[in-house]
Amino acid sequence: MLKLNGQDFTTGSAKFLDEGEDLRESTPKVFVRVEFPELASWSRTFAQLDTGAAWSVLRRDVAEALGVIDGAGELVRMRTAAGTLQGRLERVPLTLIADEGISLTLQATFFVSRQWRGGTFLGYTGLLDKLRIALDSPANQFYFGEES
Repeated sequence: MLKLNGQDFTTGSAKFLDEGEDLRESTPKVFVRVEFPELASWSRTFAQLDTGAAWSVLRRDVAEALGVIDGAGELVRMRTAAGTLQGRLERVPLTLIADEGISLTLQATFFVSRQWRGGTFLGYTGLLDKLRIALDSPANQFYFGEES
């Protein structure tokens, strides 16, 4: 793992994908493996790391499976590539899957909207702002951990 001033900076790492036919992207992006612990039947999936996104966003079928598509979270509007959408901010347990070190499970705040037709994005507020992260882009390596 990575160190900062002799202390652990991160506790887990995993290979990320930046291309591939399953990702349906025309330009490289960073996709990391995640899991939703409340969905025992749900297989691990990929989420796009987006440090420029105000919030994380849940893919609609995942939100439905988690029972938060019509949740009671704070009502907000969010600008997306698909236009401005109305939705709710919902807290959901999320696990970042480690290939090395320790996988990390934490409560993340996700924007959830019936109008959203895109994938799952990991955004800044309510998730990435709680973490220490680093990318080794030439090695496609994603490092992560909580501040100790």
